[in-house]
Amino acid sequence: LVILGILLICASIFTREFLTISNLTNVMLQVATDGIVAVGATFVIISGGIDLSVGSLIALVSVITIMLQTHFSTPVGILVSLFSGILVGLVNGLLITRVGISPFVTTLGMMTLIKGIALAISDSRSHSGIDPDFARLADRPILGIPFAAMIFLIFIFIANTFLVKTSVGRGYYAVGGNPEASWLAGLNTNRYILMAYAFCSFCTAVGGILLTSRINTGSPIIAGDTGTTVVSAILLGGTSMAGGIGTVYGTFVGVLILGILKNMMNLMGIGGYYQTIILGLLLVITVLADRTHYDQSKNS
Repeated sequence: LVILGILLICASIFTREFLTISNLTNVMLQVATDGIVAVGATFVIISGGIDLSVGSLIALVSVITIMLQTHFSTPVGILVSLFSGILVGLVNGLLITRVGISPFVTTLGMMTLIKGIALAISDSRSHSGIDPDFARLADRPILGIPFAAMIFLIFIFIANTFLVKTSVGRGYYAVGGNPEASWLAGLNTNRYILMAYAFCSFCTAVGGILLTSRINTGSPIIAGDTGTTVVSAILLGGTSMAGGIGTVYGTFVGVLILGILKNMMNLMGIGGYYQTIILGLLLVITVLADRTHYDQSKNS
């Protein structure tokens, strides 16, 4: 929160355009897709895992949505995309829990597989949408807030309430903190992990559909940096890579920090390569801080 406050002050001082309604609306739209993905990924990291396949899944969802929209209808494309997302999450979860493959290797392999599928079914080309209503979906205002941002806020509220207020939600912290003790206490740890990956992929599919609506294009090469951005936001929000620690509201703050930082650098004319360097350094610093905090907690 302190970092977010400092960023808001700096952005307001150094860039006159930051506090304009049009720019703030643009920031909300920019963070919505990654934010929705981050909500689901928070469950995975809290439960002690990681999902590297989210960026490739967004690309696959993008291609499926537009291509089925062209050949059938928009609702068919959306439904198949959501189903595909859940299926990917279930496969990830089953490989981790039943086969025993590590989350890193599982999702890395799935990332490559999904990217190949997206390239194959799209013939390595981008395809434009043909439904004008779908193209306006993400930007359509509801109570003055873009639809995509409204969905993001709804996901934040529901997911945080579930994690904090329900016994099932608190089980994710137990599974991430100590899987063996959780299993001995009667929790079905495999089911928790499976559902975490399924929910993460569902959120990714929703975010991919909204991003596809914004650009009105199905592309097999979009969202290449989504995985890095999502993990950065989650760690900035206080969730530990060691598992068992974190909140969805913290992830929300982390997403805002990255969104405002990117927006401020764009308004200040900082080039894309330098932005990548800055965000990469931020991720490294955040991981080091998380590791240091974990070591101190373990020693104490």
